[in-house]
Amino acid sequence: MMGIHPETFEKAKSAVGAQKASCAIFIMLQLGQRIRDFGAYFHSITLGQRQDQFDPVALIKRLSKTAMQTA
Repeated sequence: MMGIHPETFEKAKSAVGAQKASCAIFIMLQLGQRIRDFGAYFHSITLGQRQDQFDPVALIKRLSKTAMQTA
């Protein structure tokens, strides 16, 4: 799964919840080539020191604004 180990995904679900973990993957897919290491990025935002600061809704809104500006 994009370089994300199933164990890491399960740990992320336990840490931040299934919805946030799934949103993280969606966001990463939207960012595409801007992310060099999907596994490391996923681990960082869901299990890293700043996991409590990860707000998928705010990030999706930001991505939406960027997409609308480029359209």
